[in-house]
Amino acid sequence: MKKIVAIVLLLGLTGYGIWQALAAEQQNRKAGLAVGDIAYDFALKTPEGQQIRLSDLRGKPVIINFWATWCPPCQKEMPDIEKFYKQYKDDVELLSVHLTSQDRRENLSPFMKKYGLTFPIVMDEKGEVLKLYNIQTIPTTYMIDRQGVIRKKVIGPMTYKQMQDIISRLP
Repeated sequence: MKKIVAIVLLLGLTGYGIWQALAAEQQNRKAGLAVGDIAYDFALKTPEGQQIRLSDLRGKPVIINFWATWCPPCQKEMPDIEKFYKQYKDDVELLSVHLTSQDRRENLSPFMKKYGLTFPIVMDEKGEVLKLYNIQTIPTTYMIDRQGVIRKKVIGPMTYKQMQDIISRLP
């Protein structure tokens, strides 16, 4: 009987130790840009003036896409992003960041109409998020899990199939 109690106690202590280690690892995650980091939080406004904060989207996977209207690879991926958004908008948040500081705000509305874009677009008018995320090449896309952790970064245009594959593998 003493052996059983000792084994149960040992297993309980081991389980508790593992649980504490996992909890500490989650708390020690830092904000950053590397896979495994918590994505830097930011708030930007839509062309209609609604503010959207990245951290408010937690609970669902989030795709953050950085782009500009003058960028040919960005133009190329827009139909696939729209198709993905229409198919997955109930399960995945899409936050499209127009780099207004690198483009012109007047170009945004005609661009949205030309490509029939219905997904949320926010404007980085001062280039603060551009700098925060150290965007060097556009388009650049971050895939973020339900807890706000970066799971994938893609530089260059994405296809509908790529978005499906990446999102299906997010925890």
